[in-house]
This record gives sequence, C-alpha cells and structure tokens, in this order.
Amino acid sequence: MLISPFGDILKAFRKRKRLSQRALADLLGVHRNTIWSWEQGNYLPEGKSIVLELGRLLELSEAETRQLLEASLTALSPHWSVPYQRNVFFTGRGALLDQLHQHLHTDQAVALTQSYALYGLGGIGKTQIALEYAYRYALEYSAIFWIEGETVESILASLGRIAGHLQLPERGDSDRQRMVAAVQHWLTTNGTWLLIWDNVEDPELLQHFLPPARQGATLITTCRSSLGTLAHSLELSPMTLDEGAAFVLRRAHLNKEMRSDESKPHPSEWGTAQELVKVMGGLPLALDQAGAYIEEAGCGLSDYLQRYQQQRAPLLGRRGTLGRDHPHPVTTTFRLAYEQVRQQHSLAADLLCLCAFLAPEGIPEEIFLDGTAASEGTADPFVTDLYQFDQAIVALRNFSLVQRQSETQTLSLHRLVQVILQDQMSERDHTQWQQRVVHLLNAAFPPITSDSGTEIWQPCERLLPHVMTCVAALPACLQNQEFAHLLLKAADYLDQRSQYERAKSLYQQALQIQIQLFGLEHPNVASLQSKLAYLYRLLGDYEQAEPLFQSAERVLEQALGLEHPEVAYPLEGLAMVYYEQGQYKLAEPLQQRALQIREQARGLEHPEVALSLIRLGNVYFEQGKYELAEGVYQRSLQIRERAWGQEHFRLAGPLSNLGDLYRKQGQYELAESLFQRAARIEEQTLGPDHLDVAFTLVSLADLYREWGKCKEADQLYRRAFAIFEQALGSEHHIIAYPLQGLALLFREQGHYEQSEALFQRALQIREQRLGQDHPETAQTLHDLAVLHQLQGTMSEAYPRAKRALQIRLRSLGDSHPKTIASRELAAQLEEARDIMQD
Repeated sequence: MLISPFGDILKAFRKRKRLSQRALADLLGVHRNTIWSWEQGNYLPEGKSIVLELGRLLELSEAETRQLLEASLTALSPHWSVPYQRNVFFTGRGALLDQLHQHLHTDQAVALTQSYALYGLGGIGKTQIALEYAYRYALEYSAIFWIEGETVESILASLGRIAGHLQLPERGDSDRQRMVAAVQHWLTTNGTWLLIWDNVEDPELLQHFLPPARQGATLITTCRSSLGTLAHSLELSPMTLDEGAAFVLRRAHLNKEMRSDESKPHPSEWGTAQELVKVMGGLPLALDQAGAYIEEAGCGLSDYLQRYQQQRAPLLGRRGTLGRDHPHPVTTTFRLAYEQVRQQHSLAADLLCLCAFLAPEGIPEEIFLDGTAASEGTADPFVTDLYQFDQAIVALRNFSLVQRQSETQTLSLHRLVQVILQDQMSERDHTQWQQRVVHLLNAAFPPITSDSGTEIWQPCERLLPHVMTCVAALPACLQNQEFAHLLLKAADYLDQRSQYERAKSLYQQALQIQIQLFGLEHPNVASLQSKLAYLYRLLGDYEQAEPLFQSAERVLEQALGLEHPEVAYPLEGLAMVYYEQGQYKLAEPLQQRALQIREQARGLEHPEVALSLIRLGNVYFEQGKYELAEGVYQRSLQIRERAWGQEHFRLAGPLSNLGDLYRKQGQYELAESLFQRAARIEEQTLGPDHLDVAFTLVSLADLYREWGKCKEADQLYRRAFAIFEQALGSEHHIIAYPLQGLALLFREQGHYEQSEALFQRALQIREQRLGQDHPETAQTLHDLAVLHQLQGTMSEAYPRAKRALQIRLRSLGDSHPKTIASRELAAQLEEARDIMQD
C-alpha cells in the first residue's frame, strides 16, 4: 500500500472543508503556523489524539481518519525498535491484516490468545506483512520491538538492541543472560507492547527467550506450519491475481499514478500483469524480482514474460540490486530450504523431487503408499513405512515446502518450487525422477474393465491431473511401454466418463508408442487401434474408424486365430460403424459373428455377451425385426441383472432399448416405467449430467411427445440438449436428436416457424456430420416434408420427401416401415402437387 505524505493528505482534507490554515489552527488550539509546518512536512503531530481531533474537526470518515493516522506514523510508538523502513510498495493483504489486528489488538484480555504465527513458504511475504502491521498499528502499542529469530546470535543481538533502546542498566553487561533477563523483566512488568519474532526456525529458541509471563502481543513469522502451544498459526497464501498485478505494476514503476485505494491499475497493463502473477504462482518475492528487473532493465511486462519462457533459470536466480529486506532470490531461497531438508531427512527430499513432476495441487498420498509401486531395482521407503512417510511430511512442512490436506489425503506445493527443483537437477536426475513418477502413477492408476463400476471413478479422477502433467512434460525418449499402459488406463477412464476428445488424444499418443515398439502387425497395436476406432465412431468420424477396425480385425485374426475373443472387438466396432450409417445388412452378420465368438469364448452368461446382444438387438430394431430385438434385449438385461444386481448403471442400456421397442409398439405405460428406471439408475450412479442420462432423457421425451405430454417432453428435450452441448459441442451429430424431438413437438403444437428452424438446424448438422445419404438425414428430411405439407408449401415438401425415400430405399430396403412411410408421403405430395398444377 502506498502512503501519501501526511501534509498532502491534510491539505486535501482541509481544502475540501474550505478552511484556511489559520482557521484550522484556531479550531485545534495550536499556533497559526503549525498547520503550515505540518503541510510542508517540516514535522508531524506529536500524538494520536491530535490526529483524531483533526479528523473530528475536518469531519472525516473512519477510513479517512485511518488514512491520516497511517500517514502520521513517523511519530510511531514511544518505544520503537524496528530495523526496517516501511515498504512503500506493500499491496493488498487487507483481510489478513484485519484478522491479525483482531487477534493482537491491545484490548485483548487473555494473554495466551495474543501469540500468533504467520507461516508459509519462503518468499511468500511473511516479514513484509509483519512490518506493515507494525507501521499500520504503531499508535496502538506502547512499544514495538523486532527480533531476528533465526539463530541464537541474531536473537541475542536483537535483545541487546532492545535493551539499549530501553536504556536498561544491563544493556552493556558482558553477561548476556543478565541482559536477556532484564529485557524479559521489562516485558513482564509492562503491557500493551508488540513483540515481532521474524524468521523463527527453531521453536525451542523461541520458547527459551520468550518472557514467562506476557502482558503484550507476539507476532511470529516462520516457515514451520506448527509451533505447538507457543502460538496460534495462520497460513499465508500467495497473492491473489488482483493483489499480485497491482503489486508488480507498482514495483516496476509502470503505474506511478495509481492510488492505494484503486482496485485495478491502468487497464493496458492489467491483463499482462495478471498473467505474470499466474506464472509466478502469486509469490511476492518472485513478483518483486520481476518488478525489479523490469525497472532496472527498462523492459515491459510482456518482454519479461517472453524472457521468462526462454531463460527462467537466470531470471529466478537474479534478486536485483536493491533487495535488502530479502537478499536471496527465489532460486536461492528454495534451494537452501531443499538442501536443509536433504540433510535432515533424505526421504523427504526424495518425496519433494517426485512431487516436482506431478501437478502442484491435489497430489494423492496413495501414489507413494501403494505397496506395488516400488521402483525396479531400488528400495522405496514410501511404500513400506507409514511412520517414515509422516516424518518426511513433517520435514517438508517445517519449511512450508508442501501442504498436507488430511481430509482429502493429498499434498500440494508451489509451482515455483517445482520449477526450481527441476531446473537445479542434472539431466540424469531429471530422467530418473520422471521415470519414477510414471512408474508410481502406473502402479496406482486402476485399470478399467468391462466389470468396472462407478466406484473406480473417484481414484481415477484423483490421479488424472498428474497423468496429464506427465503427458505434457515427458520427452519422447522416455515414452516407453509403461508410459503407454498409463496412457491407456487414463484414456479408458476418460472414455467411460464420455470425455471423448481427451480420451482420443491419449489413445493416439499410446498408439504411436506401441507402433514404434512393436510395429503395425503386432496384436497390441491392433487392440489399441480398435480402442481408438471406437472413439472415432463415437465422435462420428467413420472415415477414420472403418479402416482402423478393418486393420485390427485382420491383424488379430492372423495373430490369434479367427475365434479368439479379441477378434470380437473390431468385428463389433465395424458392425456399429455400418449400423450407424444405416447399412444394416452389412452390420448384421458382423454383429452375429462377434456374438458367437464371445459366447464360445466367454460363456453364455458373460457381461460381454450381454453387450453384443444389445448391439445385435439395435440392428434388428432398425430393420423392423421387433420380435428378434425384444428377445435379445430381454436376454441381455437378465445377464446383467444376474452379474451386477438391480441398480448397476449398465442395466440402463437394455432397459432403454426395451423402452424404445415398447414405445414403437404403442405400449406407453410399460415403456415409461422402463425409461424412468433407466434414468434413475444412471443419475444416481453416473451423475445427472452424463451423456448416457441425456440419451435416456431423449427417449423418454419422445415417449411423452407421442403420448401427448407436451410440457414434460419439452423439459426433457431441453435438458438433454444442454447435456449434449456441454459435453460434445454444438455441432456434434448427437445434438440433432433433441433438436429433432423439439422440432416434432413444436410441429404437433402448431408452432411451425419454430419447428422449421429446428428441423433446418438438425438437417444441417446431420448432412455435415453423418452425410447426405444417412438414414438419420432421411428422417429429418421426411419430418420436414410433413411440416411443409402442413404449411401448404408443396413445392418444398415434395423434393424433401422424394429425397428421403431415395435414401431409405438404398439404406433400409423396399420393405422397411420407414421406407414405406416415405413412399406414401411422397405419393400424397406428388398427387397434391399435380392437383394444384391443374
């Protein structure tokens, strides 16, 4: 916070009140030249009472009076022994200073509540906050003393300075214990003082030198997260984006006109300053270094950010020429802390090195405690001794290098700690720790199987950010088979959570590693091609999916045999590609073969058999073979109920399929009960915003629309659309389903303009994503033709109906119910057109 000179503030308030210097002096009862001297800066009021009286006479608000008081602090306390000047660039931290004042103000009745410790990482700003507190509230204490608490010598030197300031008889005593006892006696017999212990490393020293009975307040700064019964601890967090941006602009002298009460500096630099704060993780020391460099070099914020990206190590290691209050740069500060940790507890140092290559927040402790995660050829104490693990955490917390969240059993650390640790490592150490992190993550990440339920999602989600950190940072030379396995497990999880684009990226990366290791003709490569092809299919990219499935089928058949269960995956995937493109005659034999392979290899009651039955049922359903479809749907439901019980999320698939079938047959009440059961199971197990929930909602909305329950249908279509759009984007072909449903609903309600707009959007999406000749494109054309028929625009209705008929003849055949419906519609429209022309 910048504090303007007392005289300038007084002059501004006086002129606002429209008082002359002499008039104010008369009101205050002082010599007429006194106000002039104050405003010139020749001297300041002698005490707080005079400043408060000025505030009353000038009718200042509480905040304005506080501002005037702060500006008068050169007068300070009667006993003032603080070796540092006030930091004119101090910014923000208002809430914390208020909290400290609430705990440490002189009206506190219970002495034990007046000892508080600010703790946090080196460079986080502990000393500067303590210094600002001393200056800001100096008038409230009878004495303020500062003790350098790092070593015995620094403590004794500080106490000697205090004894000299107090003019104690023992101030020059050669027996330093007598001098210490004299200072302690003064503190015991006097009250309303503030004692600041800065940079305390050893709590035993603090306990030894504190007075036994305290009549004042004690503020401690330390890296240790706990001082036991000596003080309450308050953790100091990094600066917020706004605080940090304001600070670095002030420190770099890029916004000199900024006032202390402004929330944001000049907007032209604000965004860049915030970006710098993000890069530095809000660490005040790092921001101070950046500001000093910008000031000294005369470059701008953008220039500094560019230099940082290219040469971060020298910049973090450069303190600047005027860093007296904190002479060590960030690099030295953290390196010294790491070296002390290494000397005290080697396991703690190893743990910190591992954390340097993970995401900085939410590091799960199970990464280090999994007994299967011992590195090959080395002992790994993390996985064998919980007590030693706790002691390692203690050593790191003593320097605030990590934070431990006991409720979530996770660790976190500052990103600059990670950066500096990595920069200080040799290339060999860098490689070793990265490989070890991959090994630990791979051991901890649970595999996703066909039997996996939602209970596996939580441990996967905890580990996922750390996997993605490895993905972004691991060099190609270290991307081995173990890393590929880790990528596959993470991709399988993302696939199950319907995060298809993220999963696709990991599958692609894993596939490239596998190809480099084994070549294109290896079964591992083929199996992975199937997984990636499934993702392409889900994303509507059939041109990519089909050749991958075909290649995987060929390789697996040659390597494993025609009846191997692995062959069923690409067979079924290829069948689904054809099914979703409306090529049901191609899809049916492939799906039947995949089912036969699984029944022979897995047994008739295996969950994989149930999946094949569902997909075969879908092919039957679209061809109008309803009895066959019902039989396989029922069988798949029974297999899954026997395997997983009545409430497993995988029951929703056959339940919804049966619901669609019964809806098609007009059995609405039966269909409704099945859809509602499916939706309830999915919402409870997958969450209300999962894609599977949205598909079920569309099916239920279709039922309500046909049933005449328009309000319920409208709500469900809109909710499904929101879920799809959030997960897949606004142009994915799946989006067309709720759009088509809403268009039909509006058409049936007579809202033709709204209906046409939705049909047109659905048609555009399907033509672009599925193709001009897809059965779903034909469905939209058919329904749009009916709308034009209702509107009486036959010139638009007939071409759309005719085109829908042509697509359905090619894809569904002459006898399919949908083909028959399009033929009848086209005939009606042609007849109506001919009548109109006559």
